[in-house]
Amino acid sequence: MVDNWLDGHKLQNDLDSLSDWAVKWQMQYNVEKCKVVHYGKHSIGFTYSMNGQLLEEATSEKDLGVVFSNDLKVRKQCEEAYSYKNPSALILHILSSLVGSCVMPNVLHT
Repeated sequence: MVDNWLDGHKLQNDLDSLSDWAVKWQMQYNVEKCKVVHYGKHSIGFTYSMNGQLLEEATSEKDLGVVFSNDLKVRKQCEEAYSYKNPSALILHILSSLVGSCVMPNVLHT
C-alpha cells in the first residue's frame, strides 16, 4: 500500500527497474495501456511514470473481466453485467437494488 511519499518513490523506483529490465532484454511496455488506480480514501495520489511518460490515472480498470474501482465497491461490475440486455440481468438488477447487493449466477454467462 502506498500511503506516504516515501512509498510512492519506492514504487516509482520499482517501475524504473522494470523499464530498465525491459530495455536490457530489448522489450518494451505499452505505456498507453498502463493505468494507475488509487485505492481508498487515504491515497496520496502519487504520480507515476514509465519510460519518461506519465501513467494515466483511472477511477476503475477492467482486468480479466473483473472491474476494479478505486472505491473497492462492486457497483461498476454490476452495471457492466446488467448492460448485456439480458432479461435475467434486469430482474437481478431490480432485486439487487432492493437488497443492496449484486449477485450474478453462472446462468447469465452462457
